[in-house]
Amino acid sequence: MRDANSGSVQLLKVDPELARGLDVPRAREAAERLYTRAIDVPRGRWTPQPWLTGGSQPIGQLVLEGLLVREATVSNHPCAELLGPGDLLRAGNDNEGEELLPRTIEWAAATSARVAIVDQALAVRMAQWPEIFAALMDRAARRAERLVVTQAIAHLTRVDDRLLALLWLLAERWGRVVPGGVLVSLRLPHRTLAGMVGARRPSVTTALGQLMARGAIERRSDGAWILRGAAPSEERLESAPVPFAQQRVGIPG
Repeated sequence: MRDANSGSVQLLKVDPELARGLDVPRAREAAERLYTRAIDVPRGRWTPQPWLTGGSQPIGQLVLEGLLVREATVSNHPCAELLGPGDLLRAGNDNEGEELLPRTIEWAAATSARVAIVDQALAVRMAQWPEIFAALMDRAARRAERLVVTQAIAHLTRVDDRLLALLWLLAERWGRVVPGGVLVSLRLPHRTLAGMVGARRPSVTTALGQLMARGAIERRSDGAWILRGAAPSEERLESAPVPFAQQRVGIPG
């Protein structure tokens, strides 16, 4: 793994969306005062912990550019999460919590990436502009919602349904309309897709072939995906399962 390069950046210049709740004078003042370290992460496996040391006590990291993959493995079953610009994460070891369930957490950069360090010194300066804190909280909430939706997708019975639903979920963030469909310019290995939908890699390869054969998706020569037609409805995926409470007490559906 190559070393990452770091340098100082003005937070609102590299992520201007954080200032959307501020008027122009306050946004200009905040931009001049909110600076922090930024780290360039080369593509490949990544160990965040060394870059969380030194200087003020770190709180988290904000993705500025590129794609990161977090993979959690329990009993040889990996689960993957894809993170991109705007996502707030905490990648360091949490020494305060006792881990009772054995698991491993690994990080990788799917592309070259850049992250900004959010530390206590930055948080103190940022306190003058609570709108920025609100924007960060909103991003954390959206990330949690995406995780729940991805978990729901992994509960679909058919692997091809899971992949189709996942690709349309990714299109909400990374897609753009092109002639003939929606282009999702993400080059993700089958291992990562398998971790995101709760399937084995060979099953994902087979399911992708099925989706392409029936014209639901198309793989471009550059590795990007084109989604054909409309996003799948509930009826197109599966019938809704009977709620657990109804199963237990016999409540009519």
